[in-house]
Amino acid sequence: MLNNGYRYVKNVIDIDKLLKDTGNKYRLISQRGFKGKRNEKGEIVIPEGTTLGLQILEDHSKPVIDKNTGEPKPDNVFETFEVTIVGVQYPLPIKKGSLVRLYDFMPEYSYYINFNFILRFGRVEEIKDGKDVTD
Repeated sequence: MLNNGYRYVKNVIDIDKLLKDTGNKYRLISQRGFKGKRNEKGEIVIPEGTTLGLQILEDHSKPVIDKNTGEPKPDNVFETFEVTIVGVQYPLPIKKGSLVRLYDFMPEYSYYINFNFILRFGRVEEIKDGKDVTD
């Protein structure tokens, strides 16, 4: 058996499927500053940004069936998760309760560990009247 095999494992996040299943439309519930990450030499590894708390509003994924009961498990509607928008100044000019979409996923800074996502994006847009504000 290989010792410390975790060193050779890389999780790949299927962000396209996540965004499709959730309609890439979320309610902004919170925001806080993100200090960024530096290496031991003090060099910037991940720039500063803003971490957003988001609520999922729709879930079009295939239902997951509980193996023990045969019943469908709850979907992700109204569940919350966090993402960090890298390279933006805190606070973002988006109010709590606004609808937003995520863009420019950064897989090199994102991962899944201990059943938690660390998701980083390059851009977020507020949705008004069904369209992104910058459209």
